[in-house]
Amino acid sequence: MSIADHRDQLHSQAEIAELAGVSRASITQWRRIPGFPSPERGGELELFRRSEILAWLDERTIPRSRLHGDPDGTTYGARARRTLVGSAPAGTDAPRPAGTDAPRPAAPGARPDPRTADHVRELMGQLCDRVRGAGSRVDYVNLLVSLHFLRRSGGAHWDGVVQMSAYGQGSDGAAALLQHIAAAVDQQLRLLGMRPAMRQALVRLEPRSYGDLRHVVRLVGELGPEAFELMLDEYELLAGLDSGEFFTPRAVARVMVRIAEENTAAGAPLGVYDPYARGGELLAAATTWCAQQGTAPREMRVRGLTHGRDTAPLATMNLALLGARPTVHVSSGAPPWATSAPSSAATAEQFDLVLSNPPFNMRDSTGAPRIEGNWPYGPPPLGNDNLAYVQHVLGSLREDGVAAVIMPNKAGNSANGSEKRIRRAMVERGVVKAVVALPDRLFSDTSVPVSVWFLVHPSLACDEILFLDAREVGTPVRGKRALQDADVEAILDAYRGGSHPGDDSGRDPAVPTAVVTREAVGKQDWSLSPMDHIDAYRPRRHTAETAHAEALAELELRKQLAWEADVAAASALEQVEQRAEHVPQERALLDAIGWERVTLSDLCTIQAGPSYSLLKGHVTTDGGVPLVYPQNLREGRIAELADDRHVAAEHAWRLERFLLEPGDIVCVRTGAMGPPALVRDAGAGRLMSANVIRLRMDERQRARVHPGYLAAYLGRPESVAWVRDRATATGAPSISAAALGNQPVLLPPYPEQQRVVAVLDALDAQAAAHSRLAAAVAHTRTTVAERLMLSDLDGATDVTQPKAGTRS
Repeated sequence: MSIADHRDQLHSQAEIAELAGVSRASITQWRRIPGFPSPERGGELELFRRSEILAWLDERTIPRSRLHGDPDGTTYGARARRTLVGSAPAGTDAPRPAGTDAPRPAAPGARPDPRTADHVRELMGQLCDRVRGAGSRVDYVNLLVSLHFLRRSGGAHWDGVVQMSAYGQGSDGAAALLQHIAAAVDQQLRLLGMRPAMRQALVRLEPRSYGDLRHVVRLVGELGPEAFELMLDEYELLAGLDSGEFFTPRAVARVMVRIAEENTAAGAPLGVYDPYARGGELLAAATTWCAQQGTAPREMRVRGLTHGRDTAPLATMNLALLGARPTVHVSSGAPPWATSAPSSAATAEQFDLVLSNPPFNMRDSTGAPRIEGNWPYGPPPLGNDNLAYVQHVLGSLREDGVAAVIMPNKAGNSANGSEKRIRRAMVERGVVKAVVALPDRLFSDTSVPVSVWFLVHPSLACDEILFLDAREVGTPVRGKRALQDADVEAILDAYRGGSHPGDDSGRDPAVPTAVVTREAVGKQDWSLSPMDHIDAYRPRRHTAETAHAEALAELELRKQLAWEADVAAASALEQVEQRAEHVPQERALLDAIGWERVTLSDLCTIQAGPSYSLLKGHVTTDGGVPLVYPQNLREGRIAELADDRHVAAEHAWRLERFLLEPGDIVCVRTGAMGPPALVRDAGAGRLMSANVIRLRMDERQRARVHPGYLAAYLGRPESVAWVRDRATATGAPSISAAALGNQPVLLPPYPEQQRVVAVLDALDAQAAAHSRLAAAVAHTRTTVAERLMLSDLDGATDVTQPKAGTRS
């Protein structure tokens, strides 16, 4: 493998100049030449991917006047490679700057340390609130992930963290330690080809005491290698990832990898790719399996394309800790099959194994076939990328390659003519090996029922398709459905036995199968839905009782969570009352000292949404980057609506300055003036519409004003009335950024703002918990009615169940 394959690091302009032996001014001139690689997007420092820079330098011969001892005809790329080899430590095959450390992979199949789960629970308990301060819980989990990554990497970086934690003290020492941790992780991320990402998260943390931060460092130092997965679980739970970014459950990833293994004739794959890598969980599952088969992860090509800027560093660190040398690109917004995408060169490779859980398009596909693009199985309809991803996956397979793709069930039997023709072409060319229907509610943010499509390169064409119906497996866990180890094995056993009809021995009847010929699939209108091919009749009474039991479990959970929220809110209110009783006289003095009256423009940069001309022709309801309209501003948050509009992905990157970040405040610009919304982690990454205005804290004011306090202040009826009074009375009320900047704000000292925010957050959490409880009660009522109305089916237990392996 080449140097670029081993470490596709990111380099600054100064580093590129040093590699090529030219001045920084030369790099500035080169950037004006068409075709010069684009920098990785995001952050303050422009960084360039090594493989792209070397490829560009390979095309440029050094002029004789600048050879400096190089042979005539030498390219700048050759010079850069010699510089890289010269800087590599002895005995290595890839350059590493001095002082950096390669992560040590965890041993495959290692027995978990029983203390690890206990330590993670302790870290996520009271320590979380004591260390995060005004920061979010997601920021705190980023700290844990960073520390664990440095700990497993070992070497100078971790030694420095341990030493600083032992001798530091006070708030200044805590800030310095957090800065050191962030700088160390960001340096490692650059070496792994990922943009620095941890500084912004870690600087928001405000530990109450240095001892708390020191205790966190000590506990993380005692964690086993499996802790990273536990931390990813916490991250997904707390970050509220939207449907485009939620993680794939590890059990589902194991099913995908293990069944793909059954179709791999040449042993463990050396090249693995995911065109929508989310948190890298599918790539991690493949890497772990390959290691268990004896393939060194460092020898694999592990490639991923992700749309999640916050989750991409987590994916990179996770894969590195498994011993891989991953290349994870952050998408510019263009789909992976777009030749104009900056990552198109990286994803044009072909791989032994492709795994993916792409975003779902659930609307009916009524659009006409798209014209642009290369679609060997037929052009997919406009506005629906389900089968566009499937064809991209198939095009990424090398000969004898296999793939597993998660698809919504609707993609298997949609009535759209374009999609039907694509399914027919896939079946006739034999690239569909198997389809497994999975239970619903497997994912954290959607209840969409899905299937896994197992695909093969046309060189491995299949005459039959194996369908499995695994919708009945799994266990209800906290409102979702989880696959246990026994469920995974039941699906694998059903798959292995599916090609032997009539042999039901040892087979779990909860996973019926059918082996169907191409001709039989055609008679079912080219459906790839297992339910259309398996006579999987279940007594409705059984289904109703299962749903009722799950609803009761969910109801009990929501009762418990509501009770916990009640206790927390009562405690917060009690502290307010106690403070008012104990300091009545001093309160007047406190109100007079330290408070100040300012305007919004003193605290924030105020940005109106993009003009209608910038959005015209690029707004869609099917896929892309979601837009925020006034109707999305609900109860102080950015709410996801069923009819959300989006900006087409290929255009969204041009509107980067209108993206929302955590801590932003979004106000109505045009329309019915109401309270603003604070952007939290779940609302980040959306684009402003023309009808809203964004307030973003000035960096110099972050120690002066808390975003949560400012959002709450602006949501007061008096503040909303101030805006309404100054809104221009045209066809629809409208306020300009300049006028909004004059709004007065009464600002108490920062500690007082934190107290206000803590109380309001507790009350918001209480309201949300009771809202979810009400929804659980309503759902339980529905399941009770269904169960009572189907009591006449109690005797329907002798209904003949389908035989596993039935051949159609």
